[in-house]
Amino acid sequence: MQKFSLQLHVFLKLLKRDLTVFAHSALDNYINTLSWVLLSLVVYQFIMPKMGWIYAGDFLLVSCVISKAFFGIMDGVTSMVADLDGDKTITYDMTLPISHTLLFIKIALSNAIYTFLLSLFVLPAGKLLLWNYIQLPHFNILKFFIIMTATSIFAGFFSLYIIGTTQSIMQIEDVWSVKLFPLFCLGGFNFTWKIMFQTTPWLAYLNLINPVMYMFEGIRSATLEPSISLPFWICISFLLIASIPMGYIGIYLLKKRLDAI
Repeated sequence: MQKFSLQLHVFLKLLKRDLTVFAHSALDNYINTLSWVLLSLVVYQFIMPKMGWIYAGDFLLVSCVISKAFFGIMDGVTSMVADLDGDKTITYDMTLPISHTLLFIKIALSNAIYTFLLSLFVLPAGKLLLWNYIQLPHFNILKFFIIMTATSIFAGFFSLYIIGTTQSIMQIEDVWSVKLFPLFCLGGFNFTWKIMFQTTPWLAYLNLINPVMYMFEGIRSATLEPSISLPFWICISFLLIASIPMGYIGIYLLKKRLDAI
């Protein structure tokens, strides 16, 4: 019990250290996020409808929330891969009285909290920017926080998988083009699973193994008309279950790379 208490104490101290680093750059991160959300909303709310697109700002806004949550992990991923590729300062943390498994879980949770705090800012920012144009009559705050938590947890453990499978900082571009963008493009940023099913049923069924689809469907179910999306609790369950193999593979590969097995 004493050993566990010590490991928990170290775990929380390391987590606090990571959050302190985030706080130092939080203002810049939020300003960058605000700029991105504003430009995206202006284009989709006022320009795209002139081309026949039916998606209004509210649909895009909730999609931007998930986009920030999904891509937000790449800051931590890039830093970690660069460290493994260079100085390996993580080896100092590995000398602390904490199990290596718990240390890597800490990295996943740090990335999860980081992306949660960034993406949580998107919805209120978008609403303030286009107040009268954004209508969310079906918004459920409890479901919103639940899907944001599940999304961030998956993103955090998915970051371990990306770190574990990326051997060099030079491969980061490959991560974007081969791993992230295919999941994102098929994940439903500007369409629903039901629309995909009406268009290409076989691709829609194949896309049911894409975790990003459950992120987008879950956020729309919590904020827009629930009937347009997959059932909310199925989305939550899939994301939480999918976090397990992502974390397991990532931790195993990191231990192997750092001779911690």
